[in-house]
Formats: sequence, structure tokens, C-alpha cells
Amino acid sequence: MNVLKITTTPIRLSMTSQRARLDSEIPDPEIGIIQNPGRLNMKSENIKVNIDTSRSRDSMGFKTARGLMSDAAQAGLKAAADATAQYSRVGNQMMQIQDGVTVADIMKNQMLAQTNVTTGIGFIPSVGTDISWTPADLAIDFAPASVNFEPKVQKTESVYVPGELNVNVEQYPRVDIEYIGDPMYVPPSANPAYEE
Repeated sequence: MNVLKITTTPIRLSMTSQRARLDSEIPDPEIGIIQNPGRLNMKSENIKVNIDTSRSRDSMGFKTARGLMSDAAQAGLKAAADATAQYSRVGNQMMQIQDGVTVADIMKNQMLAQTNVTTGIGFIPSVGTDISWTPADLAIDFAPASVNFEPKVQKTESVYVPGELNVNVEQYPRVDIEYIGDPMYVPPSANPAYEE
């Protein structure tokens, strides 16, 4: 007769798994645009005409104070040179008096030499006007407009999430041994239902 009852409880497991994954974050692209406007620089210079009438006015006798002083100085130098030449000629002629030349003849010749009359036709003014000119000038400096692009390259960030396997023990194994027979008393007299 079986007096033991043996009950076994098996182990119970549950498993959950998660696959590995790669999380990537791609940032929005950015680009910088720099615009440089066009530029046009123009520099112009008008024509310049220089008209000098000083020589023309001098030829008509309309002299400036500076011209008058210059002419007076030249005339003084010429008069001094002429007087020196005349005195030397008279002196040379007087040294020849032994040849029958008298002082009256010398003075007469000098008077006749100074009475030269010159006639002629001249144009007034005798010198034309000095005209000079500088041509007009136009300088153009042009810089075209430009657009510059500056892309900003950003790194893609990736995160690797590894796979996961979870094993849960929902019920542990167990062995239950139960005595189903009557108890055994030692000594037998210890049994409450003992009869002699």
C-alpha cells in the first residue's frame, strides 16, 4: 500500500525578446547665401580749354606791368649798348682827324645816321592767341553682382540599440511529498487510539 503521495510541479518560463535596431537622426540641411550687389563707379572729367592771349596783347601794346618792366630793362640794355657803340665809332673817327675829317663832319654823319625812317604794313595783333586743350575723360569701374553659397554639412548621428532577450521564471519547479497513511507511533502506546 502506498502511503506517500508525490506531486511534481514543472518549471514555467516566459521569454521576451527585442530585436537590435539602429536609430539614425538626419538633421535638416542648412545653406548660407551671401549676396554681393553689383557696383558701378563712373568718374568723368570735362574737356579743358586753355586760352592765352598775353603774347597777342603784348604785340598790340597792351602789356602787363611785368611785360612793361621786362621791355624797359631790354630797352635800357640796348640803349646802353648802342650808346657805347656810338661813342666808340665817334672816338675812332676822331682819331682819324689827320686825314682831313673835321668834327663837324663827324657830327653831321651821326645826325644823318639817326634819321632812318622805316615804313611798312603790319598786322595787329602780330602774334596769335595760344590755345591748348585737354580732352574729356571717362573712367568706368564695374563689379558684377555675385552670389556665394556656403553649405553647412552636419553629421548624421546614429545610435545602435542592441538586441535583448529576457527569460522570466514564472513558476519554479517543485516536488511535494505527502504522507497519506496513518501515523506510526513509536512506541505504539503513544497512539491515542491505542488499545491494549
